[in-house]
Amino acid sequence: MNDEREIEQSLYAYGERIRFKQRLKKVQARLDMDAMRQEADTYRFQSQTTGQIRALWQTYRTTLAVAATAAIITTFGSIFLYRSYQQSHQQEQQYSLLSKEIQAVKSSQRKLINDINGRGRGLSINPAQVSGSGFLLTPDGYFVTNNHIVREADSVYVQSVKGEVYKARVVFTDSQHDLAFLQLCDDSAFRTLPPVPYGFEARPSELGERVYTLGYPREEIVYGEGYLSSGTGYRGDSTAYQVAIGVNPGNSGGPLLDEKGNVIGIISGKQTTSEGVSFAVKTNYLIEALNTIPADSLKGQPLRLNRKNTMTNLSRKQQIKRMQDYVYQVKVFKHKD
Repeated sequence: MNDEREIEQSLYAYGERIRFKQRLKKVQARLDMDAMRQEADTYRFQSQTTGQIRALWQTYRTTLAVAATAAIITTFGSIFLYRSYQQSHQQEQQYSLLSKEIQAVKSSQRKLINDINGRGRGLSINPAQVSGSGFLLTPDGYFVTNNHIVREADSVYVQSVKGEVYKARVVFTDSQHDLAFLQLCDDSAFRTLPPVPYGFEARPSELGERVYTLGYPREEIVYGEGYLSSGTGYRGDSTAYQVAIGVNPGNSGGPLLDEKGNVIGIISGKQTTSEGVSFAVKTNYLIEALNTIPADSLKGQPLRLNRKNTMTNLSRKQQIKRMQDYVYQVKVFKHKD
């Protein structure tokens, strides 16, 4: 019985081995051996490549890190410079000079006849290309306006509140502070006026101080008032004030006065992105510029500013009436081919 059982178990085990081999053959038949070999080759290549990359990284990682840092700094530096340029360009566009561009001259200003009334008619027929404002420094005809108003002028005329027109000679310009000094007394039609009623205040004015201006944004004189909003001008310019006052093209070169009637600045421009924000060159820079005018430009006659203010105790309306005879419209003609 034992022998029969051993023979039966051996036959069963043999049968199991036969069935296992048959299953292996079926599995092998279903396998894509070429694909498996290709995958194995790929794995070996990737392993070799990874090893090479690791070796290269160990050798050159310091150099690669420096190069990557330089690339990052260069990239962000370029972006910063580009954005700084854009911001600067936008800021420059936010500042507007207040010269008033008028219709170009169709015929020469030499057609203006010499008598006062004829000049007025001539200016209406042949409008200037640029206009602004200005005011007398002395009663004998020395005058100040902005340099950007008279720049590249072929000839300059000024017109009073009464419509009187005088030919002006540019005596001296200070482009750094945007100031130009003119002389009216070369024109034989000009007559010396009484002493100017306003004084010139070179000391810094206080924030919040009430101020006003007179100028020619139109063909008639216009009054505007406000207050001193900053001790510096556009983008922190220490030579100018920022003023909360409404101005328009044509106001440029007009006087800025405090409540006592002292000239504390000269209107020069405005900020286009903010309503009612304008700028004025401080009077002490006007005085400095006067001191640099060559003596021969003044024909040997010293130019002395009025130190006596006769408007201190006057009301604002009385100040304006006294002042407006000394504020002129500036009309500039440029050469046209």
